[in-house]
Amino acid sequence: MEITCINVSQPPYVGKLTHKSLKITGIVDLSVLRELKRFEYDYLDISEAEFGMDEEESWTCLGWSHSGPVERFNGYKKIEVLRRFLEQINAKIILLPDSVQRRHINSAKLNENIKELTVNTTCPLFSSVDGKLMNKKKTMVVFG
Repeated sequence: MEITCINVSQPPYVGKLTHKSLKITGIVDLSVLRELKRFEYDYLDISEAEFGMDEEESWTCLGWSHSGPVERFNGYKKIEVLRRFLEQINAKIILLPDSVQRRHINSAKLNENIKELTVNTTCPLFSSVDGKLMNKKKTMVVFG
């Protein structure tokens, strides 16, 4: 399998997103996720990508007027980008960063497109065994 490496912190990268197998490096924010969601992937390596918190606009609908809904800007809410990424990405196999936590795995379970999650041997909380993601002691399957 040929894997294309893309640093999303160094535009222009959008033209390379059509490849089926990618290794993503750089900082993944909500704008990068919007671009990635447009495509379908067989394999994504996000083990070296950086995910943090991002802000998303939040709107509150207060009611209806004669011309339609009345909305009021309510501010911004903090979004954990890795969780949103795993909920929305269209990829079959994902190699996760070592910083992955149980809440991220739970978010991936909401995504029916993900068939397999894997980690490197350096991951402190999880292990990959025969296509299944397990706890580090390899006594319980957590995904797969």
